[in-house]
Amino acid sequence: MQDSSFNRDWWLNFIEKNASFTETSVYKNVLADSLVNTLNDGVFEMLQSRINRLDIENGFRLYINGEELPDSETRKLLKANPLKDGENIQEYSKRVFGDNFGIITNYGEKHSEILAEYILKTVQPLLDTIGIPPWGLELTTFIGNYGWTPLGIHTDNRGENVLHYHLGPGDKTMYVWDEDVYKEVAKGVSNNKDIEPLLEHAKEFKFGTGDLYYMPWNKHHVGYSGDFSIGVTLWFNNPTRYDFSKLMIETIKNLFLKNDQSIIESQIDYMNNENTFYDFLSTLKVDNQTMDAPLRDFLKQTYNEYKKCLISNGGWQNIPLNKHKKIEPGKEYFPGLEDEVVQLNGPFKINLEKAENRINIYVRGSKVSFKYFPELVEIVDLLNKGKDIKVSALFDKYAEFPSEVILYFLKILLNNKGIKTIKVPQEYHVA
Repeated sequence: MQDSSFNRDWWLNFIEKNASFTETSVYKNVLADSLVNTLNDGVFEMLQSRINRLDIENGFRLYINGEELPDSETRKLLKANPLKDGENIQEYSKRVFGDNFGIITNYGEKHSEILAEYILKTVQPLLDTIGIPPWGLELTTFIGNYGWTPLGIHTDNRGENVLHYHLGPGDKTMYVWDEDVYKEVAKGVSNNKDIEPLLEHAKEFKFGTGDLYYMPWNKHHVGYSGDFSIGVTLWFNNPTRYDFSKLMIETIKNLFLKNDQSIIESQIDYMNNENTFYDFLSTLKVDNQTMDAPLRDFLKQTYNEYKKCLISNGGWQNIPLNKHKKIEPGKEYFPGLEDEVVQLNGPFKINLEKAENRINIYVRGSKVSFKYFPELVEIVDLLNKGKDIKVSALFDKYAEFPSEVILYFLKILLNNKGIKTIKVPQEYHVA
């Protein structure tokens, strides 16, 4: 399998072939065998996380013999059949789900560090050329031999162009209808499962292991997977203005709203009583300067915070799963970290900014705040330069600085998947 290297020139040819993201195209023999194997490992990591955590309420759909199983039945089936290390996905699926099955999972970047890292590495030169989609990137995985796509003939969400990395081993065929053609022959019906009479009006695109398939959002389409295959799809989420504004409102809730569970009592003279207004203000995590500033300034702050988080996650829409819900000072997390070597996690950067006597850290889509210490700023700088750092050597380098603060800081970064531990020879010092 030939490795395209996914450099800038390759992506410029990609854009030329699909007429600036407007036409469906197949790119043959693009993925090197080693990358196919790595992405398959990532799919296993994602699927094991989903199955063993029983995380099926959001973006996990299981189809057996063409019928979608309810969450209750899916949960019962998966609970009785965890996916074990070293198992083969195809063999596991056939044993647990039968001869005809399909699994569609969203948010792969949340459940697999392998997928998040290696897919991003392939597409980074493209993002450097055309920019990051305002709503970021997202991964969906298709697994199985389910025949026709269970959704029937459909279009994807407005603005969400898709790039399919086909891992095989089976081939896949996509049937695509231009909008005007589909409107004429099928009256524009969405989720249309009466497929075969309409195939003569479709364009056919076949692809196999190591191929890429690109499709813009506004094409009616349906896929056919007769043999077992795995496909990882990368979504470029360019939302409508309305949807992006809804996202900004959700960002306000996530960044600035306290989860205050205090009860507000009944109000005498309700129309003129403003106590509840001040109760409302008290739940907003904003300083007095921000509170007194024009509304435009607050909205701009929200917008900027959203972008800082997205950029720190490499453009991925969903943040990775943390190992611990919260890291509290003085408690034992990541035992033995003082004897480990840490490095930046993959292609991601840790961004920081100073705010009065504190520093705000943007790491893998999350924002965390610390008291300002120049030592912490230097540690982030070392990490972002790609330095491998032995933690105990940091204690020597900053002998006057409390080692427990360094450990706590690194544990926060580890928990948020901004850094990782690596194995190195015993004799090692700070780079």
